[in-house]
Amino acid sequence: MKKIIYIIPGQGENCTLARYKALAKVLVKKGYNVKKINPDWYRPLFEQIFPVEKDAVILGFSFGAVFAYLLAKKYPCRKVIFASLSPLHTFSRESLIQDMRPYMAETLAHEIAIDFKHIKIQLTSLKVPYICLAGQYEKGIAADFLVPKSGHRITPAYIKCIEKLV
Repeated sequence: MKKIIYIIPGQGENCTLARYKALAKVLVKKGYNVKKINPDWYRPLFEQIFPVEKDAVILGFSFGAVFAYLLAKKYPCRKVIFASLSPLHTFSRESLIQDMRPYMAETLAHEIAIDFKHIKIQLTSLKVPYICLAGQYEKGIAADFLVPKSGHRITPAYIKCIEKLV
């Protein structure tokens, strides 16, 4: 039986981007059945939660890591890798709306910002193992491991780091 890993990209992104394809390719070579999840960033995340297999690894980047948290909170899994987990508690509702306005109508940005503000991330409450990664140049993001020469983006260095952790 193949190992399973879910990849969840950051807000406004999807798994068709070259960096996520490169990550998936590396994970397939490591023997994983890669399940690419493309959240609908125009809908609240709570509405998109789905069951995951108990032996699966969940890998989320940025706001995708927030989604990974919600999945792991509800469904047991083998491990969660939080890549550049967005520190939701540091964002004001107004700043979230400002960040989302280029991608959607203002009324929808308000709705999604309210959804994000209802998410309270408490990693210690998870009943599954997890690790937090962040790019070396990121500020304000807690991490167990800093990815060298990286910022808030999946880079080749980020992919190498993930490859070592799975």
